[in-house]
Amino acid sequence: MMNSKRRIENECQTLKEVAKGDSRAFRTLYMHYYDRLFQFAMLFLRSETGAEDVVADVFFNIWKDRTTLTGIPNFQAYIYQAVRYGCLNVLKSGYVSKRSDLPEIEMQVTIAPDSPLDELAYKELSDAVQQAVNALPERCRMVFKMSREDEMSQQEIADALGVQLCTVQRQTLLAKAKIKQAIEPFLEKK
Repeated sequence: MMNSKRRIENECQTLKEVAKGDSRAFRTLYMHYYDRLFQFAMLFLRSETGAEDVVADVFFNIWKDRTTLTGIPNFQAYIYQAVRYGCLNVLKSGYVSKRSDLPEIEMQVTIAPDSPLDELAYKELSDAVQQAVNALPERCRMVFKMSREDEMSQQEIADALGVQLCTVQRQTLLAKAKIKQAIEPFLEKK
């Protein structure tokens, strides 16, 4: 999903329209959040079916309780929290195993190369960053993804994960340090 705008242009207005029963506005909300919420659920459940079920349930409940949407101060944090709680309930029920393989987290480095050698160097850099992200501890990887890909603030991430702000700050610093360490060989070449 390549979307240059990580948040809906006028999310407040979209939520008002959903609250009034506008199915097109609901579809906009659904299409905007689905992929990221699915990946977020995968980090907890490591099961495509389980992740799909949790995200579908969250959107079903949003539609069912749509009249309350305008009273939510931070919808993005709210929807991530709803998915998190859904995943925790699934894990408590034993519906999916926590032992499945970790999913790959996509991350792209987009820099226009000037020559084939530059293109190769950027490919190597991109691979190094991807490997560093994949090697991060699960919580750290989750925080990094929410911060960089979903453009959530540290406070929004803390709210969504139900952790203290200092925990998010530590995880962010750890992720940056590990990624910086992975790309240091590329910086020394220049």
